[in-house]
Amino acid sequence: MATDSVEDNQSSGADARTPTDLPALSSKPRGANVKLLLGVLLLGVGGTFMFCLILTFLPPGWYDPPASNDPDAVQLAEQAEFRLVEELQKIRAQGEPWRLRIPDKAVNAWLALRLQDWLAHDDRPPWPEFITVPQVHATSSGIIVAVGLVKHGRVTSILGMKVLPTIIEGNIVLSINGGLLGRLPVPTPPSTLLEPLRNAAAEGDDASGFVVEYLLDGKEFPALLELIDDRIVEIDGVLLGDGDITITARTLPPPGS
Repeated sequence: MATDSVEDNQSSGADARTPTDLPALSSKPRGANVKLLLGVLLLGVGGTFMFCLILTFLPPGWYDPPASNDPDAVQLAEQAEFRLVEELQKIRAQGEPWRLRIPDKAVNAWLALRLQDWLAHDDRPPWPEFITVPQVHATSSGIIVAVGLVKHGRVTSILGMKVLPTIIEGNIVLSINGGLLGRLPVPTPPSTLLEPLRNAAAEGDDASGFVVEYLLDGKEFPALLELIDDRIVEIDGVLLGDGDITITARTLPPPGS
């Protein structure tokens, strides 16, 4: 009987240890699973960071300024300028709405090949030397304006901002609703673009001052164009598409006529 009692106690002791022993046996695989999960998370975060970093060094996919010796681009820039002047100067019924669609490709050809010449006339301020002439890409949420940051005579990075034009009570307002760091979209324009513009404007650079005043500070300006015969083109709306801008306007007679 005593022997049976000892055996029973030993058996009971073994049973009592069993619940505490089982978690200890399963803790190793559970710990390994946690380490594996942390490793995957760290790898994902690191991979995402590296991917975003690489994007900052790449130009946007649409960014491809034409060369000055590209005959097709030269012709496109000249045609774009001629077409714009033709549409603005066209004789139309008084106050009748008309539309003009402007594709990105035409705008960018003119900016790359004709902007500098246009600025050289009528004592207009020259384009700032620390950035390249802009290139644009229209989207439904805004117009992306990208420039190259120039240091020591070479382009070191492509920076930009997303601009949304709106017409309020006959005035055009340009609001910024995003930025661009290489190919990476960012919530606001990078400081490496904004600070040089503001510094140049403070030092008296007229072109930089114009950008700061009307773009960065959001100063409104009249949605009106005065033609050479004193007629007025009033812009009523700007519709943004994927790769194009459509302007709705009306041609009005000269004031007082």
